Amino acid sequence: MNIDQFDPSDKAAFHGIRPADAQQFFERVDWIAHHFAIETSGLEHIPEGRALLVANHSFGWDVVFPMARIARLLNRQVWVLGEHMWWKVPFVRRWAAAVGVVDGSNENVDRLLSSDELVLVLPGGLREAVKPRELRYKLLWGQRYGFVRAALRNRAPLVPLAAVGTDDLFDAMGNLFTLGSRWLGPFMLPLPLASRLMPAARRAKVHFSFGEPIVPSAEPESEGDPKVLRRLRREVEGALHELIEEELAKRAGIDLT
Repeated sequence: MNIDQFDPSDKAAFHGIRPADAQQFFERVDWIAHHFAIETSGLEHIPEGRALLVANHSFGWDVVFPMARIARLLNRQVWVLGEHMWWKVPFVRRWAAAVGVVDGSNENVDRLLSSDELVLVLPGGLREAVKPRELRYKLLWGQRYGFVRAALRNRAPLVPLAAVGTDDLFDAMGNLFTLGSRWLGPFMLPLPLASRLMPAARRAKVHFSFGEPIVPSAEPESEGDPKVLRRLRREVEGALHELIEEELAKRAGIDLT
């Protein structure tokens, strides 16, 4: 299906982006963030060169808010490694490519990091994004180690990015992947259900927080060593959980210092 005249090469690094459209889009996103008091902190932790920004995933395109802050305050493009399925959805794929989403392939991440770019990865993917309420703020990364392999291969620091508040906007009901595959066939889209009768998001304070970069100590050749991969991924997971816990504790009035 190519009703939107999408060129498959547009999902490759540097190909599909339209800088003018991306700038206009992120300016609008940043205005929305200001209007709804969506906060982003810790930008000082982002290195000047290459880096992998590793975030927990909530429903929606919530990561556009820290991307907009980086674009405005650091004047840098953030490239997002997108799910393979997005490139099957007409019009959405053209918009995604225009603002900096690329296919989540090894070729793309290596090309971007080797050019000292910022790359954002959501290891949990859609399964983490549409998790039920009982699993709020849990990292559902399964056996995904590709991002730590990429960090090792490209000697890139990993910067944890915690999103807090986004998991409170919707309540997922049932197995959304099962519903999506049954009702939407080849697109395999999850079906989110709002937590209330009205299809509007619940009000919640949203805060994005960047943590200190984690610099891999192992050599690039160790990307095939399971022990090295597990140790590095656990370090990133731990840093991300700590950022989330600090913000949740602050909201509950608990001092962790």
